[in-house]
Formats: sequence, C-alpha cells, structure tokens
Amino acid sequence: MTEEAGQGSLITAVTAFATELHDLLVAVLPGAPSPFEVVVAEGDDPHIIVRQTPVEGVPLTVDGEPVLRLTARFRCSWDSAKKYLAVRESTLGIRAETSDEPLFRYDYLADCDGKIPAAHLNVHSHRDEVVFAMMVAGLRHRGRSRSAQVRDGKVPRLATLHFPLGGHRFRPSLEDLLEMVVREFGLDTEPTWEDALRKGRARWRDKQLRAAVRDDPASAADILRTLGYGIRDPKTPISPRLDRIEAL
Repeated sequence: MTEEAGQGSLITAVTAFATELHDLLVAVLPGAPSPFEVVVAEGDDPHIIVRQTPVEGVPLTVDGEPVLRLTARFRCSWDSAKKYLAVRESTLGIRAETSDEPLFRYDYLADCDGKIPAAHLNVHSHRDEVVFAMMVAGLRHRGRSRSAQVRDGKVPRLATLHFPLGGHRFRPSLEDLLEMVVREFGLDTEPTWEDALRKGRARWRDKQLRAAVRDDPASAADILRTLGYGIRDPKTPISPRLDRIEAL
C-alpha cells in the first residue's frame, strides 16, 4: 500500500464518509440520530467497517412512535488503484420495531462469485409482516391513500410497495432478470446462455454509461483527466441534467 493510500489516510476518508451518512440522517430524520461508528479491522485484508448506532438500528417513527428500524453496514477499503475509497460490501436493512428479522435488505458484494447479483434485494419477511407495517403508516405520502383504503375495508397489498432499483441510468436490465431466474429456479437454457447474457449486459451498460455521461459530462471529464486523457472543455459549459441525476 502506497504512502498516499496508507491506513491513516484510509481512516480519514472513511471517517468523512461516515460523517456524510450521519449528516444525511440528521437532515432526514427527527430526534438527532447518533453518528455512525467507524471500526478498523486488522489482518491480512485491512479494511474499515462503518455501521449505524445504536446496534439495534436507527428508529424510524410515525407520529413520534418507533415503527421501523434502519440498519446499515459498509465494509470499506481502497479501490484496486489504491487511490479512491471503495465500498466492498454493504447491507441496508429495514425491520419492524418488534422484530430482529429484517423485512427486506439491500446487499452489495464487490467480491461476489458471479452466481448471485453483486447488488441485490432480499425480502426476508412474510407478506403479513410487511402488510402490517404498511397499515401502521401515518397520513403522509402513500400512507394517506392506504389509510383511506383501510377505512373502506381494503387491506393494503404487498404489490403496491415500490422498491427503487437504480433510477434512470442504473436500473437492472433484461439480462439481469433472465440470469436471476435461470440461477435461482434452475431453468432450461441453451449452451450459449452465459456468453449471450454477458455480452447483452455489456451492450446495455455501455449505452447507459454513455447516457450517464451526457447527464453529467463535467464529472466524466474530471475522471478522464485523472486517467490521463486529454480533455478540452466546450466553449459553452453543459449543465448537468439534475432531473436524471437526482431522480429516485
């Protein structure tokens, strides 16, 4: 590990990342959420863990009463170039206040074996557990329409939950869906299936990357300069497309 990318500077970078996470919670959630904990893991694979406090999860309230808990854990190290902070593994979970088991969980594994998606959603709960959590929602956002449905004798449906999956540019592709059902359900396939999916996914991500660059060309130019490319700025600056970059 180079001096620029030493353990001390890694701790500094991770601490700044943990502060960003805490600032986000403070700006979103009432009750002054606690700072994230930063833990150094020693050994042959030095890395640093960032995790929420308290350990049982950050309380998420409705009308001041805890209903859900947020858990978040990140394993951080340098990237392959020993230059940029990289999240090698992350887990973001939501559980009911009365349960230790998450309702659902977003996982990311940078070093996965390719048999499962590097980034994926796991649903741990039964339908009834999620529906119960939906029914105790407040009168804000989609909770308002659900409360009206409950008053009309209609039970909220799990199918009405909308899980975000990457926005306009980073959403899953058809190739991702096909590979998931092949691997998880043991579907019949042609001998060429893996190669076809890899090449199709590469084509899809190439198109999306090009679209993402058009959304924010200045950021793309900055990264290309650090890689040694010669970049000439346009005569008229191009503003980023915030409608795409900031969208859910």
